[in-house]
Amino acid sequence: MILFISLLTLILCFLNYYFLYPIDQKLFYIYTSISILIFIATCIYLIIKNQKLKKDNIIIQEIEKFLKISSSTSLIDLKEKLKTSFELTQKQLQDQKIQNKLLQKNLQYLIQSFNYMRLENSITLKPILKKYQINTKTKNIIFKNIHACIVNDDMIENFLLQCILLDIGISSEIFDDFQKVEKKYSFIISKKKIKNTLNYTFVDVNVKDLINFLSTNFKEESYQIANLYNVLIFKSSSFENNLILNITNQFCSNNQIVDSLSDFKNALKLNFRLILVDYEVIKFDILHFTQILHEYKIQNSQNKILLFTKNRVKNCDFADEIINDISKNEWIILLKKYINQV
Repeated sequence: MILFISLLTLILCFLNYYFLYPIDQKLFYIYTSISILIFIATCIYLIIKNQKLKKDNIIIQEIEKFLKISSSTSLIDLKEKLKTSFELTQKQLQDQKIQNKLLQKNLQYLIQSFNYMRLENSITLKPILKKYQINTKTKNIIFKNIHACIVNDDMIENFLLQCILLDIGISSEIFDDFQKVEKKYSFIISKKKIKNTLNYTFVDVNVKDLINFLSTNFKEESYQIANLYNVLIFKSSSFENNLILNITNQFCSNNQIVDSLSDFKNALKLNFRLILVDYEVIKFDILHFTQILHEYKIQNSQNKILLFTKNRVKNCDFADEIINDISKNEWIILLKKYINQV
């Protein structure tokens, strides 16, 4: 390009010299000077432009290297490639967002399922359940003589559904296709509506919705149960109370301690699976408390009472077991025996 401009400038100078110089030398020098200035300005412009193009090419190469895209011929070409790359990245991020949402939902389902497995998990899972705003299970309703069919191909959802159903007394079987269902069930759980059968459909697993469906369609097969607590502890000192409570809380939840006779009598209004009472705290009114504990046993025959005493005692037949010494391991063995959390 510079060579072409140089040649053009020389031609102009020659023409000026050939036509103008014989006529007017002053005008010749003016035109010649203008031609040379135009030549110099054009050369400077081209040099600057070439330097800018080199810098642009370096930037383009760095961008291509960083983004791992093919070589571009110009900034316009690079712009199109960047646009395509951005759209692809945006789509990948959207897909990842959907995948993350699905993983989070599965995590919630798994945590909720584990909450149904063993009571002691409730303590460990409590902060996680709170973080993910997972509703804890309710165990105040039980169904009998109901057999459900789950038609779904999601293993985690099926696991949670079976845990929920088992927790309220309902047995179930799982199929990934309705065509494989051969026998008759009390009702069917599925995501798609199934005709000519009692059908509970869902998008996301929701305990309340499922309980409402069952309560509406199986009123005669359901019955209420009282809120059930695990262990009531009444020892002769606050230190012993707290020590045994801490050990118990590592094994199961819903436990309570009392430190007075009046609190103990009020606590007996609740339904505890296991009661540990120290003879030292009731011995001064043993007849009265023997009667109270007898009545408690009549009303809650499935619950157990352990009496702790270091001496031999009589007329304490309200107790299922009398113990005179207890270590941490021995207490856990008793919890496994009476709370049935093996």
